[in-house]
Amino acid sequence: MTSKFLRARHGVTLAALVVVLAGPVSAAVQDDGTLNKVVELNKKALSLYESLDMEGAATLLTQALDLCKSAQLDRHPTAARTHIHLGVVYVSGLKNRDKGLSEFRLALDLDPKIKITKSLVNPEVQSAFAEAQAVPPTFPANARLLPFPTGQETPARDSPLDGMDYEIIHPVVTAAMRNQPIDIKAQVPPGLGPAKIMLAYRAEDGYEFLARDMVPVANAASWFHASIPVEATQGKSVAYYIEAQNAEDQALEHSGTPEEPHRIKLTSDLASEIAADEKTATPVPAIGKSGNDGQVGPGLWFVLAVGSGGGYYSGSPEMNPEDTSAPPKAIHVAGFGLARLLHLAPEIGFFQSERLILSAQGRFQFVTGAQEVHLGQKTYQPAKMAFAGLIKATWLWGAPRKRLQPLVSAQVGAGQIRQGVDTPASAKLTGCGAGATCQDTVLGGTGLIGLGAGVAYKLSETFRFMATLNLLAGFPDTMVEADLNLGLVITR
Repeated sequence: MTSKFLRARHGVTLAALVVVLAGPVSAAVQDDGTLNKVVELNKKALSLYESLDMEGAATLLTQALDLCKSAQLDRHPTAARTHIHLGVVYVSGLKNRDKGLSEFRLALDLDPKIKITKSLVNPEVQSAFAEAQAVPPTFPANARLLPFPTGQETPARDSPLDGMDYEIIHPVVTAAMRNQPIDIKAQVPPGLGPAKIMLAYRAEDGYEFLARDMVPVANAASWFHASIPVEATQGKSVAYYIEAQNAEDQALEHSGTPEEPHRIKLTSDLASEIAADEKTATPVPAIGKSGNDGQVGPGLWFVLAVGSGGGYYSGSPEMNPEDTSAPPKAIHVAGFGLARLLHLAPEIGFFQSERLILSAQGRFQFVTGAQEVHLGQKTYQPAKMAFAGLIKATWLWGAPRKRLQPLVSAQVGAGQIRQGVDTPASAKLTGCGAGATCQDTVLGGTGLIGLGAGVAYKLSETFRFMATLNLLAGFPDTMVEADLNLGLVITR
């Protein structure tokens, strides 16, 4: 009897202990479930707010606050954030400033350091929130204020490698075209644990930063992007920063800040002019697989150049290859001559990288000075032009954004080059006049190979002035031609 009584009593004690211990666990689970519902109601309300359904947004946020109150979570940080959202709906959506002020004050009572969700900020909301901040807190001195989460803290960094998994990697944009959207990209490592990535931007005449969510870049893990809209790119500059936030809209990490944002210079050119003292740009990691994502420089390269030159020749004069002796003797000349007049050198290509340009160049030479040859009743006209085509690779030295950049090039192609010569006085010629010598031309080519060097000076991001010295060797008709070219470069 006694043994059965003790076993029964022991069983009752264990059951009571289970109930006591399960109480906090059950309450914690219940709290988590309530908070999840509150968060979902907030998300749905903000979606309605963006769709301009202000009444629906206010109804959902009121339901969220009722849930917090019924679960005794009305002093929880989530409740404070819900008061902020409801205040925004009242002030900006329903135009009820008094109710909005009341909601802002309730939020500040719960957490004096709380801020407006950045994506909801506008001048009207900011003014009302500032007025609410000016009112001293009204919660009782003995009230229990739950700690407000500040987000995941960045771990202490004892060495440069310790914080690598928590840094936003962002190729800073410093120049862009006016009246065009500007795509902004950033890599946010998963180790940071963000709930969302936000791009905040402010036009030149803007009062506050506006914000939009950044979305993942296709086929590029951990990369996000968003565009600064056209409405913000109509002045001379636009400011922006990037911020990774937790679920409570608290900052985890950022690139730029509201106080020290990144700034983009805007021009009506295809890109902005580069200041003489600009700093070295942040390297841009290649992201994704779509064409120009990793390309820093412009895409296309157009050149219109004019030049002239001269050099060494070895061959027979074209109009007078033989003299009139019997039997005729071949005339061979060698030495240094001039191309006579000029040539045009149009070129079109593209940037393989920010410094390497691959292009095709033409050489259209205009030849003067050679004399006609009269043989009997026939008159023979000398050549007036020479044509050549070249494939080129050009390398720009120095920082890509420097105004003055040296360059070197290599080219190979086919065509003709002509130089002016005087026939030897010893040659017996009767067809080109009474003088001791005739003015003639010598042909070089058909194969061409060469090297070049020069400088390119940026007049703007679209236009450059270029001066080059090119050395071309022709074969099997031997000729070495040195050309000095001056031209205008257009990049797009």
